[in-house]
Amino acid sequence: MTWTLLQILLPVFGLIVLGVYLRKINFMDEAMEKAFNKYCYWIGLPVFIFVKAAKSAPLNNEVFRTASALLLVTIGLLICSLIAAKIIRLPKRSTGTFSQASFRGNLGYVGLPVIAFAFSDSSSDIQIQANTLAILSMAPAVFVYNLLGVTVLEWDRRHEREGHPIWACIKSTIRNPLIISCFLGLAWNILAVPVPLLLEKVATPISNTAFPLALMAIGARIAVLNWKKGLAPAIAVSLVKNGAGILLALGICRLLGLEGINLLVVLVLSSCPTAVASYVLVDQLDGDRDLAASAIAVTHVGAVISLATALWIGL
Repeated sequence: MTWTLLQILLPVFGLIVLGVYLRKINFMDEAMEKAFNKYCYWIGLPVFIFVKAAKSAPLNNEVFRTASALLLVTIGLLICSLIAAKIIRLPKRSTGTFSQASFRGNLGYVGLPVIAFAFSDSSSDIQIQANTLAILSMAPAVFVYNLLGVTVLEWDRRHEREGHPIWACIKSTIRNPLIISCFLGLAWNILAVPVPLLLEKVATPISNTAFPLALMAIGARIAVLNWKKGLAPAIAVSLVKNGAGILLALGICRLLGLEGINLLVVLVLSSCPTAVASYVLVDQLDGDRDLAASAIAVTHVGAVISLATALWIGL
């Protein structure tokens, strides 16, 4: 089992460490990092999601139960984060940042690669089933992450910008290429139109480049984050995100009767580190930037343990 876990996690975190190293030696500069992120966000991951959703089996009760479980975990982490912020007597101005970092997971750039590697030696049917469950569970979770993220950060704010931030959040979520590609893939699937072989041949190498480039870009971003200033509360974030996340996921899955692939998908997605994108939202809404940066770095370290535990239980 230990060797299996290493085979799954080493490529993921090895690429993140490579990204850190390349940024430290200035081989990957800021422009290169942004280019990698832009490519993965607008092309690589959307193509991967579209093809997997288009080729997946029709929606069924298992998909809805898996997605519901992940949403329940998110709500549970929100509650846990608010309690933890009270316990450690976090300043009110930092509570929203703390809360968002505790429930917002890096599903696309970390969760999907881990699940893909976990089933890389399985049959094509099993791989498609696992990827489909992950993608279809991820779509509503991303929307909820954005909505709750703006809500908790706005709760801390003492000034307003033009336009209502929650409405702006909904509009940006609707325009999210990962969400769009998911719904386009589902529409293709519902129409029961086979994916043309030529399209699949072109899409496959594009999809294969998405995860490596995304993971190296994460490492490059972590390498320049000013994470030391908010280290103490970031450790508390990690206890919630990496610790409580997997416990909540396991309890909710047992409650809903999820087993097998469904259980593994929920455990992995619930154990992901804080999304790098959360820093952007904190910066835009004038949150605690130091805490946001340190939470991203610390939870990525903690995710080595939480993801290994998720895979050990799920497999």
